[in-house]
Amino acid sequence: MAKGSRKGCGRGSVILEAQADVHKAQARYAWWDTEAQLYINEFGMDLATARTVVIVRWMLHGNFKPLIAAIHAGHNLDKVVLHMLASMLEGSKMFPVHLQPVSGRRGRRVRAMHPENTIRDWAIAQVYEAADGSSDEVFAALAKLLGVSDRTPRRAVSASRKKR
Repeated sequence: MAKGSRKGCGRGSVILEAQADVHKAQARYAWWDTEAQLYINEFGMDLATARTVVIVRWMLHGNFKPLIAAIHAGHNLDKVVLHMLASMLEGSKMFPVHLQPVSGRRGRRVRAMHPENTIRDWAIAQVYEAADGSSDEVFAALAKLLGVSDRTPRRAVSASRKKR
């Protein structure tokens, strides 16, 4: 704000700034640690179990901050947490939260990426270059082996040659 400006001056702006500082401090405070300590004190849980209960409870509510904090801190994650995360990524109906690709511009869904195709296409190109026989036969054999259309090996080889 400019020094000569009248906006932001006065008692109201000071209160708003103080409230903003409180909200920032609350956002930084790790409430999940307090919840884990409560489980330890009240229910006699060990730290790892309490941490797992907190992470799972927060994940069920769609908040992954305790999970992120545990990963950054290098804590070992329980199999329950990992299975739950995997189920959420797969879109399992067991959980109310599903992790999906974010929307693109104007609300359109982003096409899911398939990283396995990169290595598949590289392998197809390597096998094709080493194979003997006519092109059509090799492409047909690769397509049958992989359970894909004949176009897939052709595109993989073409893309490989373009990269050279």
